[in-house]
Amino acid sequence: MAAKSQGFSILSLVFIVTAFCCMWAGSIRCNFLKFDGAYSNGEPFTMELGLWYYAFYTWVLQQSGSGIGFSAYQYETCNSYESYTQIDPTWKTAQAFAIITFIFGLFSLISGCVSACATNCFRSDYGFATRGWQASLYLFTAISQGLELLLLASNACNSKVLIGLGGKQTWN
Repeated sequence: MAAKSQGFSILSLVFIVTAFCCMWAGSIRCNFLKFDGAYSNGEPFTMELGLWYYAFYTWVLQQSGSGIGFSAYQYETCNSYESYTQIDPTWKTAQAFAIITFIFGLFSLISGCVSACATNCFRSDYGFATRGWQASLYLFTAISQGLELLLLASNACNSKVLIGLGGKQTWN
């Protein structure tokens, strides 16, 4: 029974680590949302934003080594929102749930590691070291992660909040 419970603990730990890494990557990246628009001359553009950062693209022209011609490079950076960006309460709530999700996700990760390592030492009648409160913790973390989608109801999606962050744009 101990080998089977150890296998279940390690499998659950793999799922916890995967979920934590996906949560972290999804929350911190600057391309959570993508908008397509057009410049005033009709040329299309794409802008991306996340809970904390927005994507900014920079073109760099570099003269070639022979002195004839130029090479163009495009760099993507994640920039913090400017102080004039209007972040409404729904957006702030999504950010708060991102913080809550990180804290409880980290606690889930640590408790999962302890459970996987302590399975043989502190086994219950069923052979698992998982405690009853861990299921509630996983559920609360999942609900908090889902509530980060409040960003979709904020002014990040319902207004032209990105106008002025990356240049002059008009929206379709």
